[in-house]
Amino acid sequence: MAYSVLRGMLLTLVVGASALAQAAAPSAPPSVAFYYGNDVPTELLSQFDWIVVEAANVDEHQYDQLTQHGGQPFAYLSVGELDGWRNSKNPVDESVLMTRNDAWNSQVADLTAPEWQRWLIEEHVRPLWEAGYRGLFLDTLDSYRLFAPDGDDARRQQEALVAIIARIKRQYPDIQLIMNRGFEILDRVHDDVVGVAAESLYRGWNPATKVYGDVPDDDQAWLYDHLARVRNDYQLPAIAIDYVPANNRSLARQTAERISDAGFVPWVSVPQLNQMGVGLIEAMPRRVLILFDKAKTEAGELAYSNAHRYLAMPLEYLGYGAEYRDVNEPLPSDLLHGRYAGVVTWFDESLTGPPHYPPWLLHQMRNGLRAAIVGNPGVPLAGALGSFMGVREVNGLASASLTPLAHDELVDFEGFPPPSLPPQTSYELIDGALTSHLTLGDDRDRRFSPILTGSWGGLASYPWVFQQASETQIRWNLDPFAFLQRALALPEMPIADATTENGARYWMTQIDGDAFVSRADMPGTPFTGELMLSDILQRYRVPTTVSVIEGEIGPQGLYPEKSTTLEPIARRIFSLPWVEVATHTFSHPFEWESLQENDLAGQGKTLANFNYNLPIPNYRFSLRREIEGSSDYINRELAPADKPVNVILWTGNALPPVEALAIADELGLRNLNGGNTSVTRSNPTMTDVSPMLRPLGRYLQVYAPQINENVYTNNMLGPLWGYRRAIETYQLTDQPRRLKPIDIYYHFYSAASPGALRALHEVYDYVLTQETLPLYASAWSDVASQWYHTGIAKRLDGGWQIKGANHMRTLRLPPAMGWPDLERSDGVAGVREIASGRYVALTGGGNATLFTTSARPRTPHLRHANGRITTWHSRSPGELSFSLAAEQVPLKVELAATDNCQVSAPGARITQRDGATLLAFVRADAERIEVRCAKR
Repeated sequence: MAYSVLRGMLLTLVVGASALAQAAAPSAPPSVAFYYGNDVPTELLSQFDWIVVEAANVDEHQYDQLTQHGGQPFAYLSVGELDGWRNSKNPVDESVLMTRNDAWNSQVADLTAPEWQRWLIEEHVRPLWEAGYRGLFLDTLDSYRLFAPDGDDARRQQEALVAIIARIKRQYPDIQLIMNRGFEILDRVHDDVVGVAAESLYRGWNPATKVYGDVPDDDQAWLYDHLARVRNDYQLPAIAIDYVPANNRSLARQTAERISDAGFVPWVSVPQLNQMGVGLIEAMPRRVLILFDKAKTEAGELAYSNAHRYLAMPLEYLGYGAEYRDVNEPLPSDLLHGRYAGVVTWFDESLTGPPHYPPWLLHQMRNGLRAAIVGNPGVPLAGALGSFMGVREVNGLASASLTPLAHDELVDFEGFPPPSLPPQTSYELIDGALTSHLTLGDDRDRRFSPILTGSWGGLASYPWVFQQASETQIRWNLDPFAFLQRALALPEMPIADATTENGARYWMTQIDGDAFVSRADMPGTPFTGELMLSDILQRYRVPTTVSVIEGEIGPQGLYPEKSTTLEPIARRIFSLPWVEVATHTFSHPFEWESLQENDLAGQGKTLANFNYNLPIPNYRFSLRREIEGSSDYINRELAPADKPVNVILWTGNALPPVEALAIADELGLRNLNGGNTSVTRSNPTMTDVSPMLRPLGRYLQVYAPQINENVYTNNMLGPLWGYRRAIETYQLTDQPRRLKPIDIYYHFYSAASPGALRALHEVYDYVLTQETLPLYASAWSDVASQWYHTGIAKRLDGGWQIKGANHMRTLRLPPAMGWPDLERSDGVAGVREIASGRYVALTGGGNATLFTTSARPRTPHLRHANGRITTWHSRSPGELSFSLAAEQVPLKVELAATDNCQVSAPGARITQRDGATLLAFVRADAERIEVRCAKR
């Protein structure tokens, strides 16, 4: 990592908003971000227009992520210095190095030396260009003053600097350049650059004393004049980079606003530029860093960790995705406040790994990162860490001697019996600013708190988080939603939502291929595939994703003699217009983590003497055969030519390794399955609601919103009618919080018995009474995956910038934020308030700008539709033109605030009700709906 110096001052960094120089006019300045850290937060940086990075820290995949929303990456280039850490295949001749810059372990070069100019362009600029960079940030432009401070020597260096910039532009005409200062040559190079940056306009950092502070008035005035000349005389973005302490986010925001009010483009961060700062926008962190102890987690699988099983879902509801790290591995060295909403832990026992974790946690907390520590903290909260947190750890407290004295709304969420467990650890509060949410007293009249929050985060310790009556009966004592909100001090902001679109709850239907080969307990004993086709699929003509297992029905599987009978049934199912084609693999792995490449099928046995996969003769396990091979078989033998496999529905325990996710991604297959959401009224606990996503490496596994009929029927051992209880799950995951879309998820063996089939009809008939937006599993997989990556940023003008929202199209507004201001917003189609929340519909164009107001919208807008927006044009507050399309069902639309408007829609039956307009179509789409309103 290297940073450069300008005349003993720190480097200034900039990132801007347009890829074109002419777009960087003062009237529409670019948003700019600088990040030189090792672990590049692409999900945040990609929301900016210009992104300055150290290219050595960015791999090819990260580069693509930086550009995903149209931003322009700029690679750092030290023009006047040779960084001590930077390697080169062809070292420069040392004769061109004039002096050292000890502050940054670099050597200052003679810019006039032809060897330096050649080496700079061939060894640095060319590789950056070939790596895809079309922008450079030119730094150390006046380092020559360390050996040529003024006079003719300085002028020769300046002439050389002008020549270097001209040479770069001559060899790479399309490259964009930002200068760090270089004011003395600006009159000669302004046509070759797209912006100029300088550090420390209002707030700076002294590298000698390592102290932050205000910039002296004279220095402010001098730099202000130069930046104003950049803006006014040359019509270039003038970027001011200021420095504030990492833990003082409010000061960073104030400083950014001050810079912007002065007419300059702000970037406010720390001098090392390894923290996400604040610019014209503040990219809001939508991820939480979750640490787990892989060595002490079953099979080393994060899906079995408490934090994933119990905390990831509340975090997702609050709008935050999980990013998991093994606490025993090296942890991020960059400053994480501003990148993550916080760090979350839930260890089962004390850590025994490397001792780096406590100092790392203390360092990050001191720099503003909040922590939510649940269960066992893993390390003693003592010494410097305990002192910072304001607690004194007390071990060995006997449960029998403890009495709950007081608690507030964070406790007693689903129940609150005092636990009768072995001796426990609790905490005495030594910081009066801490809030105790549960106070315990002992027989010596001492006071303790196992659940508390403070300025650093929150602590909820074992055994007061849960009450557990049995392995399957677990209830929250702690309110996880409220605790995480308070511990992490989550801000009021629009919440990305993957359950709803256009005011309607998503509904998908999916069939796992198991038992396609089985016979139904019905007259004539038809194959389950036949009965499912006639009794369900041809009756309920809604988007349905259907899979088969090649090893069950294919000629290379377990039943080759039945293949000629089963394959035609599958072809008939896949030919239905409302059926999406999916694979359920070749050999149906039951325990993915127990299978290794080239294992002979059926050899491995679990404790239950159950095969790890189908015992297909002579088959040796291969991930590629499971995914690509089964897809090729279905495409070749079963699917219509224009409808290839689009989805893989994971099998068994549905915990595919990262290599399997990579293969699916390579093939363009969406993925679904996993999770265990099965909350019912007999066990109405949020501990039975699983997360939406399982991140592995750079891939995402998408869990099924609700579990299949196995859980409700005790693995089909009875009651066979049990799947009707999925209705309870739909209801309990809808109110008071809409946590999940609706997923009718079952196997072909639900057609094997009359009771199971009747339950399936009951579920369908119930869902048909709900206000839903039906879609395929592949479409919702796209929604869920994009939810994780959608960018939400606060603008300095009070609005919200949304990036990457073409699949995921809904924001949920906290009541305190009010309503969308439709006249000021862009890319916003409407809003609907229901019992589960206030849902803002986006138009699906990818990007949107949201402003809010305290008043309900009075201009016409979309309140509800069972289809998705395909086009949207808003020419004025009272004039709309748009189109929608539903999947396989007649389109229904409700428009609000149309009491003074004319609505036209060819083919629609239009009715008015309470100032709203209802449109009902016979078809599944509406090519044109127009709204024209009289002026108010």
